[in-house]
Amino acid sequence: EVKNQEVELASRSLEEKAEQLSLISKYKSEFLANMSHELRTPLNSLLILSKTLADNKGENLTADQVKYAHTVHSAGNDLLTLINEILDLSKVEAGKMPVNPKQVEMPDIVEYIEQTFRPVAEHRGLAFSIETGPSIPLAIFTDESRLQQILKNLLSNAFKFTERGHVDLHIGYIKADGEQGNRVVFSVHDTGIGIPLEKQKLIFEAFQQADGTTNRKYGGTGLGLTISREIARLLGGVIEVDSE
Repeated sequence: EVKNQEVELASRSLEEKAEQLSLISKYKSEFLANMSHELRTPLNSLLILSKTLADNKGENLTADQVKYAHTVHSAGNDLLTLINEILDLSKVEAGKMPVNPKQVEMPDIVEYIEQTFRPVAEHRGLAFSIETGPSIPLAIFTDESRLQQILKNLLSNAFKFTERGHVDLHIGYIKADGEQGNRVVFSVHDTGIGIPLEKQKLIFEAFQQADGTTNRKYGGTGLGLTISREIARLLGGVIEVDSE
C-alpha cells in the first residue's frame, strides 16, 4: 500500500510538471509571436524611410550618406528576416502555422527558383542548374508559399556554405507502392563545406549550427532548417540530409 501511494504521488508530480512545461512552452510561443509583431511595425517604417533616403531622388545627399542609408536598409532587412523566422518558429511550436494547399504548377516553381537564385550564383561565381527528371507531374497539390520557403532555405544554405564549384536543384519523381504513394523529390546538391555525420541531426535543432564558429564566419540564426523540417511535416513530407 505504501509503495502504491509513493507511485501515485510520483505520478501526480510528473503530471503537474508536464502541465507546467506545457504552459511555459505556450507562454513562450505567445510571447515570441506578440513580440515579433510589435517589432515588425517600427522596423517596416525604418526600412521604408532608409530606402527613400538611399534612393536620393532629391540628389541632396553625399555619396557617403547614400552608402550609410543603404547599410541601414540592409541591416534592417536582416533583422526583419530574423524576426520572421522567430515568428514562424513560434507558430510551429504553438501548432498555429497556416497551410493553404492548392494546385501548384511545376514550371512556376522552377521559374521562382531561377529568378531568385540565378543572380546569387552569378554574384558568387558559382555554377547553378535546375534539373527536372522524367515523368514529373505538371502540377502538385501543396502550399506554394511554404514550399518556396523550404526551397529558399535549403538553397540559401547551399550558396552560403559553398565558396567554389556548383549548387544544383534536382526535381525528381518516385513511384512507390503501398501507403506512401508517389512522391515528388526536391534535392539540393552543393560542393560546399559539408556536414560531419555526428552533427547531421543537430542542424535541425532550433538555434543550432554544426560548428560553433559557423555563426561568426557565415552568419545565420540556426532556425531555417528547423522551420523547414516542421513545414515539410505539415505538407506531408520529410527532409533528409546526406553529407560529408
